[in-house]
Amino acid sequence: MRYFNFCKVNGAGNDFILIDLISGGEESFSREEVIHLCDRRKGIGADGLLILYPAQDAGFFVDFYNADGSNGSLCGNGARCIIKYAFEQGMDRDGEVRFQFGEKIYRGELPNGGEPVFHLNRPARLKKGFKIKAHNSLFTAHFCDTGSPHLIVDINDVPVDHRYPGKTFSDFTGFPVDGLGRELRYHPDFAPQGLNVNFIKTVDEHNLIIRTWERGVEGETDACGTGSTAAAIVMFALGKVTPPVKLLTKSGDTLIINFEILDNKLENLSLTGPAEINFRGTVEL
Repeated sequence: MRYFNFCKVNGAGNDFILIDLISGGEESFSREEVIHLCDRRKGIGADGLLILYPAQDAGFFVDFYNADGSNGSLCGNGARCIIKYAFEQGMDRDGEVRFQFGEKIYRGELPNGGEPVFHLNRPARLKKGFKIKAHNSLFTAHFCDTGSPHLIVDINDVPVDHRYPGKTFSDFTGFPVDGLGRELRYHPDFAPQGLNVNFIKTVDEHNLIIRTWERGVEGETDACGTGSTAAAIVMFALGKVTPPVKLLTKSGDTLIINFEILDNKLENLSLTGPAEINFRGTVEL
């Protein structure tokens, strides 16, 4: 048997198990163990598992797994939880923490002990205004890779009934987040890896409402940091919002995306929002 100390954390309701192995140990976790830990009935329960290891070029390295045991790509809410934890543990240097997530190094801040700020790289890819067939309809969608691949769909572009394509959704009442999210996540156009699916409603030039269906969790989550970032960037590119952009998530929490356009390039991209350490414990595997 192996025993691990852990923290249960959440960023805007997107929850994780965090295991700190920075001080030693080269423990690894099998897919079955990850699934067991994230199981909400038989394990601790979470959307994913974050493991911190020592690193040479940054303060530490983050290994991230989805709830289904698969290796995860960049997780914005997970990163903000890590920033919160790292500051609490005194890992910050000169007011920031640096860590490696995948192949890239990121940094975060905790201004005046408030909400964690995660600094992201500019999107690897952005594609606007292509057509996709789903929900027995043909409608417009957008793609943005913010470290994780995201499909962005404005609910005002989705027909309520395929027989009446001119009548589209005006709000999330009756909107098929789960059914359409699942269909698009597994859409053949994005096979074999698939992607995360974000549904957006524009409130005004600084506010969006977002709902996200995440791969790896294989369902809707309370919030998605990289998805909110992708949505803000896409809607800015479409001329519908200007930064800072506030996104109201399913949990009721708000995530704030900020950036600047300098020399026609997106710079200083950041994700800010609530993050909490909910409880600590020891788990046996």
